[in-house]
Amino acid sequence: MKICFFVGDVSKKAGTERVTTIIANDMASKNHEVYIMSLANSSESGFPLHESIKVIALKNGSENNKKNFIPLVKEIRKVLKKHKFDVLIEADVILRIFTYPASFGIKTSIISWEHFNFKTNLGTKLRDIARIIAAKKSKFIVTLTETDRDNYLNNLKCKATVKAIQNPLVFYPNQFTTASNKVVLAVGRFHYQKGFDMLVEAWEEVSKKHPDWILRIAGNGELEKQIKDKVREYGISDKVEFLGQIDRVDEQYLNSSIYVMSSRFEGFPMVLLEAMSFGLPVVSFDCETGPRDIVNDGIDGILVKPNDIQGLASSICKLIEDESLRKEMSVNAKSNIKRFSKENIIFKWDEVLNSIEKTK
Repeated sequence: MKICFFVGDVSKKAGTERVTTIIANDMASKNHEVYIMSLANSSESGFPLHESIKVIALKNGSENNKKNFIPLVKEIRKVLKKHKFDVLIEADVILRIFTYPASFGIKTSIISWEHFNFKTNLGTKLRDIARIIAAKKSKFIVTLTETDRDNYLNNLKCKATVKAIQNPLVFYPNQFTTASNKVVLAVGRFHYQKGFDMLVEAWEEVSKKHPDWILRIAGNGELEKQIKDKVREYGISDKVEFLGQIDRVDEQYLNSSIYVMSSRFEGFPMVLLEAMSFGLPVVSFDCETGPRDIVNDGIDGILVKPNDIQGLASSICKLIEDESLRKEMSVNAKSNIKRFSKENIIFKWDEVLNSIEKTK
């Protein structure tokens, strides 16, 4: 098959682009003719690509794609007419805003790949509109969770087939945590979504009971100063370490005993897959989508009612105080997470492509 992935910026080193290249590389290795079309005028991929994959950088892509909307639509239409792809996979449902007018009368089957929580539009109504278009006009919608699949089916009149395909575990380590160090780890952007304000409030409670344990937070972002100010305000500066943006997250996984996620909302948090693959039991808010699709509550982690700061603190303390439970969950985490292996996820994508091929 002739397959084109449509991404926002092929040069970007972010989660969506990372997963897209994994899937694209596998399809290319199976002798599909694979292209990646970049909305931003970039031709260098941020991640390694299979040698046969061709990159198409849209010349009209810019920081102001609303202003360039008509030139972009015309350029995309020209690409679709020239290459006659069997399948176009949009690696962000909002790209449907461009491909809908660009694909009039063109027989390419379109797959809209939802990378976010259906109930979150990230501040743009265009995302809501794109979802409505995808539901009516795309061949498939691929969501990251069963919850989001249900949200599409229950909230929109879907003519598209909606299928949940999780993101794959990028790699499986050959070293694992002993879950013995007195360290709790969190990784993410200092953004409202990640709820680090609630995490440090919970950690104040944890520190009262377990002053010998340390919370480490890796990442940076616009709320970093605000979070650090809270830590000083709570008087726990010696109990919280800010690691900044780090390259070797695997070292932190190995040296920690618990992973904590305090997010207000998520799509499909890849960091949970990574942490659990290293054997870290998880304590996480059971936010709208993501954690419950990954964590088996009471088996390889603990899910806490969303935004329940006291519940988060109590659950962390439970794993700190019960070493045998912590280590049992550690064993379960590194075993259970294998269900997200690349092979298992690619199999689901192959099912979608085979379904499209049969209808041609």
